[in-house]
Amino acid sequence: MTGTHIRRISAVVLIAAFFMRDSIVVAQTPEQQKMWDAQRAQAQADEKVKADLLAGQRAARRADPMSWVRTLDPMSPGGWVFRAVGADGSWATFSTDHQLKRSGRLVTAWLRQEFPEPQRSAAGEMYLSDVEKVQYDCGKTQARVLLIIFYAENNLAGAQQSEEADPKQATWDPIVPGTQSEYIFHWICRDSAGARPG
Repeated sequence: MTGTHIRRISAVVLIAAFFMRDSIVVAQTPEQQKMWDAQRAQAQADEKVKADLLAGQRAARRADPMSWVRTLDPMSPGGWVFRAVGADGSWATFSTDHQLKRSGRLVTAWLRQEFPEPQRSAAGEMYLSDVEKVQYDCGKTQARVLLIIFYAENNLAGAQQSEEADPKQATWDPIVPGTQSEYIFHWICRDSAGARPG
């Protein structure tokens, strides 16, 4: 054998010994395996309890969506008025006529959304409530969100983060019939005629 072959064989043996050493190190004892199995079983039991609790809460909201809404602070000093709740109790919407502005067929208003379960923002943050500054085009039946402020807790409480759109670049979305957006659109466009010009 040449010296080159001997060096290659030696290198392969060293690499194999290195990987075998690592595989021996990660092996577990029977006691460790029992402990890990017990921890895994406990984690699965905890997840089942959480899933059962969540299923019960969802069933209660489906049976009476307003029961959850009644737990929310109406925040009347801000002019917030309850507008709608999802049939399954998965959301509630409030609006306010504070800072409601009309400019021709365009109306800008604030909406408040509440959720019984955490939602995820586009930035990946979890939240339970938000406020949106929305501009409606009452002539073309469309809307666009100009600003959203997310809150970690219900009733616009807890840590907050915001996402703001450039009004020149914010895209208009059509109002889809039969949706929460349509209900709010009709309220805004029908009742905003007396709003101050913006």
